[in-house]
Amino acid sequence: MSIDLNKSKERMVLEIIQDHVRKILSAVKELAPFLEAWLNGNEQEMEEILSKISQAENEADEIKLTLLDELSIAATLIQREDMMRLVLIADEIADYAEGTAFRLKGLKNWKPEGDFTEDLRNLVNTMINSVETLRESIFTIVEDVQRAQKAAEEVDKIERFMDQIHRATEQSLFELDIDHKTLIRLLNIITNLEDAVDTARKAADAARIIAVARLG
Repeated sequence: MSIDLNKSKERMVLEIIQDHVRKILSAVKELAPFLEAWLNGNEQEMEEILSKISQAENEADEIKLTLLDELSIAATLIQREDMMRLVLIADEIADYAEGTAFRLKGLKNWKPEGDFTEDLRNLVNTMINSVETLRESIFTIVEDVQRAQKAAEEVDKIERFMDQIHRATEQSLFELDIDHKTLIRLLNIITNLEDAVDTARKAADAARIIAVARLG
């Protein structure tokens, strides 16, 4: 019985990619409790959560480097470039998570009231949802390619929804009575969250390419 070494290598690389996106999701999911700690002015909790985000981001970076090393020597792997693209795009999401937390932490002298609080929660939760769905797409590539494609398509839908709530939140922001420095900081935060979801969509597109190729 012969063993297809390329298939074995492909599965091994995909399993490392799964570990990579798992760490990215760990970083992203911490944004929800971080936002609540910020809303409550709990600086100690913010520091603890930020440490978790940074640790997950660093671990994702380490896995990324391992992946790139594996792919660099897998010259016969047909989808090597597609896999590299997926890894490099997805890795940016953890950076957005860490950047969002740092920006929120730096906004010390202002707290939202009323609807804008829920707007921020909605943005954060939508970001988390996009990465959870991306994770599903990547985790099902090996065993259920069609399910992986459907999950990737769902990330597209989440990205379009994020565009809508980003525009609505931005409009609400311009209606608030706040100073220019706070306005710029808040615009950076909500744009950072939107960019993270845009990046999740690009990663989902990369995952879809891999899934389609596996269908033959």
